[in-house]
Amino acid sequence: MFRIRRDSKYIVIIVVIALSVYLGLRKSNLKNIFIQQRVSVDTSVAQKIFESSSNIRKLKMTYNVEELVDINSFLAEILEYEDTSAKYSDSKGSYHLLVFEFHNTNFNEIMMKLRQVNGLDSENIQSASTTLFSANIEENLKNNQLAKKRVQELMNKSTSDEKIARLSSQLEKIQTKIDSLKNQNEIRKHNSEYDLVMLTAVKQVSDGGLKKSLRVFVVTTFVVLIALIIGLIIFYYITVLLIKLMAAMGIKTARASASGYGYSYRRRPYGRQVKKIYKDEDGKTIKEE
Repeated sequence: MFRIRRDSKYIVIIVVIALSVYLGLRKSNLKNIFIQQRVSVDTSVAQKIFESSSNIRKLKMTYNVEELVDINSFLAEILEYEDTSAKYSDSKGSYHLLVFEFHNTNFNEIMMKLRQVNGLDSENIQSASTTLFSANIEENLKNNQLAKKRVQELMNKSTSDEKIARLSSQLEKIQTKIDSLKNQNEIRKHNSEYDLVMLTAVKQVSDGGLKKSLRVFVVTTFVVLIALIIGLIIFYYITVLLIKLMAAMGIKTARASASGYGYSYRRRPYGRQVKKIYKDEDGKTIKEE
């Protein structure tokens, strides 16, 4: 059995409680929840890509979620669709920003899944009509193809090298216009068949997240406190057992005497005895010891 001072007991108690609270705060991340502010997301790059794209139908989806794990796995699933591709992606611990295209044949299915994700905050759909623009491209392409055919016929009939050279230069210009119009037609066709989505998912602190963190904090602190108490009890009994075992083996601790050096100032029976004689002023003996 051993003893410790009262001050030392208080120190042990304070250390045990402080360690339990510290591990509870660290496990629950409660401190970050109280100081966390609304997440700021830089959407300038994604916004530029979204606005410069000429897709006929464009959508903006914004989510405020407690955890990004679910929506990240969902987006990975969406990108596995055929004819679906990401044009821009930016993912951090507090948000996920994605701009992607998908074929409009999957519009109903993908939109249904996007709307079923928890935390949908806003949805915006922009549609543009390109009927007139498409008709102009088709008409210009047809006219230039006819012009190309006429120039080729003139070149075949001409025998003048100078005229052939002039017609050849004119033919190259017409072909350049035809290629440009075909490219515009392909882009128009692509933009009419593919829809563009700009999706922003931001992780926010909610009451549910706060309650969850508080629950984790309380449980962790309590469990650590009980574990430390049990550990101290086990340590105490192991120490007592070792002390008793050492005593049984004849191992004793050294103790200093009251003087600190082991000397005693009590009168010993051995040694020379001194006789004391007390006399008065005339020299007569009064008392002997």
